[in-house]
Amino acid sequence: MLVWDEVDVLAVLETEPVIETDCIWYTYSVKKDGLELKITIYQYDGDVYFELFSDGIDNSIFSMNLMDCAGVKRRFEKSGEYLEFAPSGCFKTSRYDGEMSIPYGVRVSIKPSIKVELYG
Repeated sequence: MLVWDEVDVLAVLETEPVIETDCIWYTYSVKKDGLELKITIYQYDGDVYFELFSDGIDNSIFSMNLMDCAGVKRRFEKSGEYLEFAPSGCFKTSRYDGEMSIPYGVRVSIKPSIKVELYG
């Protein structure tokens, strides 16, 4: 099961999610500068789906699935605020506790512009 804090995701993405009736998934949608980022989090399975759309293009210009995500952490640095998503197997000796540093994964920020990157 995914370790995360809904408030952290809300604070970084600055948008309220669409929540499935039984709270199985949360979809966050951020529009900025002609781009739209959609992140869907299945909290029980730990699956996270990222999709990036551009104005005037019907299909997504980028999509990625992070299966069995261990956790999501809100980070602050001089360069700004962002979310880090830990992939499956990131913590070989223990489960993610929400406090540990995430050594590699997917990083998402929306300030000054939408950015999705792999790091580690």
